[in-house]
Amino acid sequence: MKLFTTLFTFTCLSFSNTCFSQEISENNWQNGDIVFIRNPKMVSATATTDKNKFNCAGIIFKENGHAMVYYAGDPLKKCQISEFIAMSEDKKYSVKWLMESALLTEEAINSMHTFATAKLGTPYDVKENLNSDEFYNAEFIWKIYRSGLGVHVCDPKEIGTDKKIASSEGMSGSNFANKYVSVRDIYRSELLE
Repeated sequence: MKLFTTLFTFTCLSFSNTCFSQEISENNWQNGDIVFIRNPKMVSATATTDKNKFNCAGIIFKENGHAMVYYAGDPLKKCQISEFIAMSEDKKYSVKWLMESALLTEEAINSMHTFATAKLGTPYDVKENLNSDEFYNAEFIWKIYRSGLGVHVCDPKEIGTDKKIASSEGMSGSNFANKYVSVRDIYRSELLE
């Protein structure tokens, strides 16, 4: 099934750099898959303004036979995959998953799902800083993979502040103050296919 989905996604991306679906089947999705859309209502300081790029991502978990998407909106919420894709311009979307699928053990998926469920209702992080308890869209995906699997799906980038100031305030090492991740960086991650 993953091979078919990979070929289908590759074919769609080859033609338009996005993907369409007339029918959305619950059977096409797996726990831990990441779905990307272009949501015209999603505003982000770090998002690209390129109209052809995705600006919103969510993580899929199967619940009672349904593919549910958890994503950081305002607040962090979940919805069925069909509802999430319906938020996208022209229902364009793409789905990617971790290449090292062996990491997605039942225990890891349960840990990620528990993390996501516990964070439902968390306010949106308007400052888009990786060092907060709130989430912006890309941050939620990045942190759920980091906390559940110890995987950084992409490298955080500097927001543009002076590193001397950051280090003088004790913001170094594993502290991610003044760093951000973007949906675009997650989409381009070499760890995802």
